[in-house]
Amino acid sequence: MQLADDNASPSASVVDDESIIAVPQLIWGKNHAINLTKQYGKQDVIIATDCVYMTQSVTPLFETINEVLNDTSGIFLFVNTCASACSMKTVYEIAEDAGFVSLKEEYWYHEDDGEQRKHPVHVFRRRK
Repeated sequence: MQLADDNASPSASVVDDESIIAVPQLIWGKNHAINLTKQYGKQDVIIATDCVYMTQSVTPLFETINEVLNDTSGIFLFVNTCASACSMKTVYEIAEDAGFVSLKEEYWYHEDDGEQRKHPVHVFRRRK
C-alpha cells in the first residue's frame, strides 16, 4: 500500500491494487458533495459518527449522502452515541423524505458491566 497524493483537499488516503481509502474534508450540502464525487467517485460505504447535534443539520447530511453514496449498493452507517437535540425518530423521518430506509429495529448489546443498552449504529440504504 502507498499513500495517495492528494493536494486538492486535506485528507488521508491509502491506495493498493484493488481499493482506495480516502478521508477528505467534506462540508455538507449538495454542491460540496458534487465536487467530492467528481474527485473520488461514488462511495460504497459512508460512516458518520456523532455528527448530528441539532435537527437543522440532518437535511444537509442526507443531501450529501444522496450525492456521494453509490446509487444501488451503497450503505450509510450512522453512529449516534452522544447527546443530541435531534431524536432518532426525526433522523428516520428526514432520511425517509430523502429516499432512504433503515431497519428501524432497535438493536441491543451488553456492556462489560452486564447492562443492556441500545446499539448506536443505524444502517441506511436507498429505497428501492
